[in-house]
Amino acid sequence: MHPGCARYQSRQLVKVRALAALSTVLTVLLIADSVPSSAAASITSITPHADNSTVTDTMQNLSTHILDTTRGRPAAEVPVTLFQRTSSQSWAKISTGITDGDGRFRSFFAEGQPGLERGVYKLYFDVGLYFRGRSVESLYPFVEIVFTVADPTQHYHIPLLLNPFGYSTYRGS
Repeated sequence: MHPGCARYQSRQLVKVRALAALSTVLTVLLIADSVPSSAAASITSITPHADNSTVTDTMQNLSTHILDTTRGRPAAEVPVTLFQRTSSQSWAKISTGITDGDGRFRSFFAEGQPGLERGVYKLYFDVGLYFRGRSVESLYPFVEIVFTVADPTQHYHIPLLLNPFGYSTYRGS
């Protein structure tokens, strides 16, 4: 069928609506899955992470999680870099890591290093590398999520819902 054909356009509209509905369902499922139990949230322990470092969970007030919504699976091995905006409005690199097999990264700060402070931060996800590694065409070579930390005593979980031609984010818990 020709792209100018009304029947073709109608089919494309149905596909777009189906993808939007699927994205909404996956977002709801991810939000429901990311809510920790009160018992798990109150545990203070030293846990080894996929990046082979040992961190105190309670000192880490930032985490991220990437879900590939096309595959319905976590996006493993995605490089993630944290930046902080400086007083001169430039970006200072804080740390870099790679998501684990569950698509998570939480070791942004070394043991004894303070976590997030008040300010503006940016997470840079090298998603182009992820898609190229799977031979998948994608629109976005990287995704940047800029967020404000108003209360450094809180935990900031910044998930990324990703597909080759779109993404969304929200503040998780």
